[in-house]
Amino acid sequence: YLQQITIGRLIKTKQLVFFLKQLGSLINSGIKLLPALELLSLQQENKNIRKLYFELYQQVYNGNLLSVAMSKRPKEFPNLLIQMVKVGEMSGELGETILKMAEYYEDQMKLTSEIKSATRMPLIYLGAAIVISIGMLLFVFPNITGLFASFGDAKLPPITQFFLDTGDFFQKYAIAIFGSIALLSLVFYLLYTKHDRFRYFVKLGLLKMPVFGSLIQMTNQILIANTISQMLSNGIHSMKALETTRDILDHDVYKALIVKTIDYLQDGRPFSKAFEESPYIDPIMAKMIATGETTGDIPRLMANLSEYYNGISEIRVQQLKNSIQPILLILVYAIVGVMILAIMLPML
Repeated sequence: YLQQITIGRLIKTKQLVFFLKQLGSLINSGIKLLPALELLSLQQENKNIRKLYFELYQQVYNGNLLSVAMSKRPKEFPNLLIQMVKVGEMSGELGETILKMAEYYEDQMKLTSEIKSATRMPLIYLGAAIVISIGMLLFVFPNITGLFASFGDAKLPPITQFFLDTGDFFQKYAIAIFGSIALLSLVFYLLYTKHDRFRYFVKLGLLKMPVFGSLIQMTNQILIANTISQMLSNGIHSMKALETTRDILDHDVYKALIVKTIDYLQDGRPFSKAFEESPYIDPIMAKMIATGETTGDIPRLMANLSEYYNGISEIRVQQLKNSIQPILLILVYAIVGVMILAIMLPML
């Protein structure tokens, strides 16, 4: 038991995808599960991951199903994967099911990577603007006060006087200011991690943001469509599919939507009802689910939705890069330019 205690996830999504692709391919090529697991564990160079794969081998060797072996390491193997492996074991299509899950996690990884790459540079620009501003206020303007004093009774330009006063204020109360920021950050972190209602409203606020909100909505819709289509197409009951989707969702607003959908199903209402009522679901998605209920083909329509939103998300990420990055870069230049102007104007 002590050997299973790890800090964070031991196996990353990229490694999980590689493992699933290898395992699925070996099983489909006719190799039995036990030799396949042994081969993968022996090939792994990372000793911790090799130990993890060998644990799976030992569990299966002792007579457990692969899904049961995976369920003993929930931090490494997501609940959706465990449920789908269980379905593959029951249907006799374990290799094909594992390969489908590898493709599913690879798509999720690509989407996450694209979003991170789109938001990384804007955050760097914003951080640079803040650091430059604070640095000039704390170190540049206070050090040139003597120079300005040598001008005699000449009145300084308002913009220069503003930055000098602000710099003096920051120098005098720097500890109090940064202490307050640290305290507020700690309070926010504790509320966010411990108080469900507070976290819900924070995520709701982010969801309503002009550019990032639509991207958050698109990401969660893709996750919902992918998960439900994968499970329903493999014969899993809709209630179980929704419960699994609820467990893997990280966004409280969409988690609440799935809980509402489960409640509606238990009351005998349509699957699509909660989606139609939500302002944070694209009307196209709600109508497609309603159509799927009418035709009895929700899994296929969900799969089509997933492909559609994956294509749209690529366009949205590109739009985000093209719109936000230049704006924030101009903002950084503007801040530095205004501060340099405040220094140069009195000399001119």
